[in-house]
Amino acid sequence: MVVRRKGNEDPAEGSRETIERELERRDHSGTTPSDRSDEMEERIRRRAYEIWQRDGRPDGEHDRHWHQAEKELEGERGASESGGDG
Repeated sequence: MVVRRKGNEDPAEGSRETIERELERRDHSGTTPSDRSDEMEERIRRRAYEIWQRDGRPDGEHDRHWHQAEKELEGERGASESGGDG
């Protein structure tokens, strides 16, 4: 049986639970680089949540939001490393 959240429940809580599950799944599957810091994971988590909110809080798209957040933050990191003094 599928249990759906009521519309008036806090969607942020559901999203955080989903993102936490995704983090655990990635940690156990070995797909997350072992050198990624806790700080970077937290930044990705926060950014994925912002993307989820901006997109209207849709159900079932946590992978897309997570990957988009990773891509955006990696782009920011690459830009800052490649020549802030140029």
